[in-house]
Amino acid sequence: MIRMIVAITVQAGLMLYQFDIRGAFLCAPTDREIYLKLPCGYAQPPGKTAKLLRSLYGLRQAPSAFHSLFEDWLLKYGFTAIGGDSVTFMLRSGSSVILLSIYVDDGIVATNDEKLYKQFLADMSK
Repeated sequence: MIRMIVAITVQAGLMLYQFDIRGAFLCAPTDREIYLKLPCGYAQPPGKTAKLLRSLYGLRQAPSAFHSLFEDWLLKYGFTAIGGDSVTFMLRSGSSVILLSIYVDDGIVATNDEKLYKQFLADMSK
């Protein structure tokens, strides 16, 4: 899909941007109960464990949990999924368009409206 977006960008004369979502896996809630022992140096009462409320890097479920959370946000924002793989999305606003493809916690965006792209980034960082 990234090659498709790059080809469309060149063909249509769009602007191409790349972004990274910092701490992506830390914002997604877990869909199951996960318990762990605290690392050395932290006081843990005997017989007690810590329950994770959010995903952590290194968990098998972290990428999937983040992708579901981000996909839901994109759809609520007004994007529509392109194709059946749900990694490429499109947003139309009048004559402006944003094409977006995500891979894990990185994204590539092609747009003809820099102002709309900057607004999207601002809204995404909230």
